[in-house]
Amino acid sequence: MDRAYYEEIAGQLHGLLVRLDDRLPGKDITLIAESIDANELGLALEQMADVLSEDEQPLAPDERAEMLALVERMQVGDRVRVALRFCPER
Repeated sequence: MDRAYYEEIAGQLHGLLVRLDDRLPGKDITLIAESIDANELGLALEQMADVLSEDEQPLAPDERAEMLALVERMQVGDRVRVALRFCPER
């Protein structure tokens, strides 16, 4: 993959982080942002899903769809998909 691919994914993850900031603790936002900036994109997505699922935070259909589309695009496995099962529909 080229640099543009990673930059696009990082941009999407930063965008999700902004949209979900009302449902994520500040310390976790910082940790996830650091993972994105370190180009640990799969880890960042997994962390985001894990934190949301821990408190069973609700997700809008478009938020869930965007996260699952990133799972497919990045081919990160089932961890995110499983975690999101604990997040009710918003």
